Amino acid sequence: MSVCQSRFGPACSAASRLVAGQLAVHDLRARTSIVAVEGDLQLEFRDHSLAWLGDAVPLTSITLHEGDCFVTPQRGVVSISAAHANAAAFVVQPWGARKDGRSLILQTAHHLASFVKTRLRRAA
Repeated sequence: MSVCQSRFGPACSAASRLVAGQLAVHDLRARTSIVAVEGDLQLEFRDHSLAWLGDAVPLTSITLHEGDCFVTPQRGVVSISAAHANAAAFVVQPWGARKDGRSLILQTAHHLASFVKTRLRRAA
């Protein structure tokens, strides 16, 4: 199992792709959106206020179906993996990245369109 780690700054959002068995670990701010672009995702995180208790606090596990969006309720570390044996892709949109007034939906649609263009160019 390979692991990707990142810490997103306020103006960063990117389409990420997970192959089967890959796990992405992100330290995200509150109100960050995670959008399942391709395939289903499995999200896991702990209540940040109780994180000091370690494994005594159960993990919250959420399945995010293709096209669904999850907004993180608080700052914390979220692990993202493909829910099935298939590959999956997702977009992370930090809440503070919308400085120019565009809505989250328009920015996510723009990133999705860029992701699709890239995939089509690689397929050709």
